Amino acid sequence: MSSITELLVRSSGGEAPALQELYARLYPDIKRVARARLAQAGGVSGLNTTALVHEGFLRMADQEGLQGQSRGQFFAYVGQVLRSVVIDFIRAQGRDKRGGPEAVMVTLSAAENQPAALSSATDMLAIDRALQRMREIDVALYELVEMQAFAGLTIAELAELRGVATRTINRDLIKARALLQELLGDAPNTSY
Repeated sequence: MSSITELLVRSSGGEAPALQELYARLYPDIKRVARARLAQAGGVSGLNTTALVHEGFLRMADQEGLQGQSRGQFFAYVGQVLRSVVIDFIRAQGRDKRGGPEAVMVTLSAAENQPAALSSATDMLAIDRALQRMREIDVALYELVEMQAFAGLTIAELAELRGVATRTINRDLIKARALLQELLGDAPNTSY
């Protein structure tokens, strides 16, 4: 049985069997992340946890290789893929133009163990555009946001994955929130 790190390296090299084994081994963690995202959204009509996880796997399997070779990079990538599945689902329903009672929005939480809150489709689409711009500006901050807000990792887990102190993660999250707010056109909130 291969280690997670070995599977990540082989998967990033484009080995489909390694990706399948990796996904099978990390399936409970990925499903937990997907369940949390959908629960925070109050549910997205027509999309359940299993469908979200499986669609995410299909999208990753279509790639030539995974992006990144560490567990943290993998979960940032999983967060990105799951977010894209939800966003594409929302777009397919046409809610980006008309809102609706089941609309979804992602906001970043200032609390260490509190995951992102979701509330309106239009806002989620705006955040997606801002995150794409953030990735162009600062990949490290972008990955941090993906891992915390969309993959559901705690500050302690982020610190361990990056090999830094939790204070460093907190500082970087403050920078990431300020950049994201700027990209969204909001004035930075200094209450973090």
